[in-house]
Amino acid sequence: MAPSLTADAAASLRQYIDDATKTDKPELPGAILHIVDANNNILFTHGSGQTTIPTAQSIGIIHSLSKFVGAIAFLRLVERGFVDLDDPTVVPTLLPELAAQKVLIGYLEGEDGKKKWQFEDRRGDITPRMLLNHTHGSGHTYLNPLLFSYLQELGIWDKTNEVADPYGTILASPLLWHPGTHTNYGQGLDWIAVLIERLTKMSLAEYLQENIFGPLGLGTMGFEPVYGGDVLSRKENEGKFWPRTLKLDSSSVNMDTTELERKLREDAWPKGKYHAGCLGTGLLSSAEDYARLLVILLPQNGGVDPATGYCLLSPDSVKEIMTPQLPNGIRNNSRSIPASGASPIVLPVALGAPHMDPNGSFGLACGVQGALRTLQDGKQGRREGTVYWYGAANTEFWIDDEEGIVVFVNGNYYPWNDQAWMDFVAGVEGRIYEGLSK
Repeated sequence: MAPSLTADAAASLRQYIDDATKTDKPELPGAILHIVDANNNILFTHGSGQTTIPTAQSIGIIHSLSKFVGAIAFLRLVERGFVDLDDPTVVPTLLPELAAQKVLIGYLEGEDGKKKWQFEDRRGDITPRMLLNHTHGSGHTYLNPLLFSYLQELGIWDKTNEVADPYGTILASPLLWHPGTHTNYGQGLDWIAVLIERLTKMSLAEYLQENIFGPLGLGTMGFEPVYGGDVLSRKENEGKFWPRTLKLDSSSVNMDTTELERKLREDAWPKGKYHAGCLGTGLLSSAEDYARLLVILLPQNGGVDPATGYCLLSPDSVKEIMTPQLPNGIRNNSRSIPASGASPIVLPVALGAPHMDPNGSFGLACGVQGALRTLQDGKQGRREGTVYWYGAANTEFWIDDEEGIVVFVNGNYYPWNDQAWMDFVAGVEGRIYEGLSK
């Protein structure tokens, strides 16, 4: 039987969301919760906020939720024989810049006070799978202090980081570990973006539109204007943009204007050599469209859209994405995401913490829940095998195969991992699972 949410649970969720966003001293600037079943039937949707009242059609910047779209896009190429996940020749052949990178192991401080950076030659091959499961050895300037310091010393970080210039950043960044020896949330999906463009000879935006967004009618999904995307300039999306905010001690400030400037590069791939598309971040979406995409990966659908019959992926590819990828020896040595140069935008999180996902793993561009989640108040949450991930503006999804539901919840504000947001999501999660029935 299809899952449903009891009337009492739905009422409790609406009240809980409103209480968190509409009181005199709100915990959150705003929030939207959208839950659907395998047929994309809406089990629950409700938005609330102080100034903006988001709906399931509101368009937000989804940051690292772009990665999961990247895994889907890449697995389509694997299915069609363009590339193999475990082929060690792919990187040296198609990504020679990555193949040439050495491993940064630290620095010595000279008598003049300047850092003398120490490197080792890379040991071991890098495969496409490693780029997708965070084991290829890269870091992230927002999350790894050593890499952050290195790019600062080069004098480029202000304009060359994963948000301002993803392609320039991956070209300038050395590795931090030897491939396959360490788990670290890094720059792999931005290399996947380059790889997709070089394999297809298409721009990433064109490839995604032709293979995913267009066939599924996902009209709110596409790249941010800063990466050349036109989603917000489409007539049907007028007035739908939900600007991000930064939560301060006693107020919130806007991070975006209501109209973002679209930037196009004359040297962008494929006419030029610059890879403007990225997949570590970069996409916009509404809750409605993102959930619709995720529904296709539920086991009842096996990669086929229930509305149109469009085959997005084969069942084998869906299983590959959603299967724990990390060997036991490196599963928990660095799934935590530390803070670096991005505070107060990004705060640390320990995915191995008792009430998070202590037995979990990375899948391909996602996390895979290792055991039934028990929340701090004792309630039960998402089931073992649930696939999930986060975006930097407190945006989250999870796909619970066992219950047959997709959950999308978005606060659209910084700092990421604000304790109030983490407590809010736990409250949402507990209420959802208490109220589910079949």
